[in-house]
Amino acid sequence: MGRTRRLTYPGALHHVTMRCNNKEFLFEEQSLGFFLDVLRETCEKYDLSLYNYCLMTNHVHLLLTVKAADVLSRFMQRLANVFANRFNVIRGRKGHLWEARFVSTIVQPSSYFHRCMAYIDLNPVRAGMVATPDEYQWSGYGFVAAEDERLLRLHGIYLKLGKNKRQRHQAYLKLLEEEAGRPPYSLAGTLFVGTSEFTSRMRRRFGIVPNERNCIRRVNLGGGVEALTIRRSGP
Repeated sequence: MGRTRRLTYPGALHHVTMRCNNKEFLFEEQSLGFFLDVLRETCEKYDLSLYNYCLMTNHVHLLLTVKAADVLSRFMQRLANVFANRFNVIRGRKGHLWEARFVSTIVQPSSYFHRCMAYIDLNPVRAGMVATPDEYQWSGYGFVAAEDERLLRLHGIYLKLGKNKRQRHQAYLKLLEEEAGRPPYSLAGTLFVGTSEFTSRMRRRFGIVPNERNCIRRVNLGGGVEALTIRRSGP
């Protein structure tokens, strides 16, 4: 059976997740630092904008926009392979590091950009690793708060939160608090997230229809936003 096609298009905003093989907790501070180095290198090589990230002990989250349809897969392939090679050399290990392919969700910027930023920043909090996002050093939270664009880019939607850095950060903190109050929902396996109009438009764009093997599932995430997934209904 061939690989499932990668859903993307020029200008698409993606939430991307990569997970360690067998969900093993392989990463510690040294390897997270190496991953960040490879992430910087790879961002410089490809035509995309990275808005947020979070490196956990067995998976990573990225929020990015691609400027061409073929960029996402090439970017992620380079990021995954280069890091895996370096990691295996440092650890003296062999074999697969990553569990299957990366998974990606197309995000509607106007309805879910800030919530996706918060979803990423809240990962270590919800995992019980820290009390607040600013305590976690392996995420983009500090870069965004400082408006430091050496690695990340500030999305136009974020810049509209206020007239200056302080106003924008205070507004984002309120949005972060709101998202923390919602039930957590994993985006892994979600094809699209946004308004129902957006997810329907994406379905039409990519020709996604239910059939005897697959069923479409919509999950209400509140605030007029839904997540759309495809669930296999047959064996």
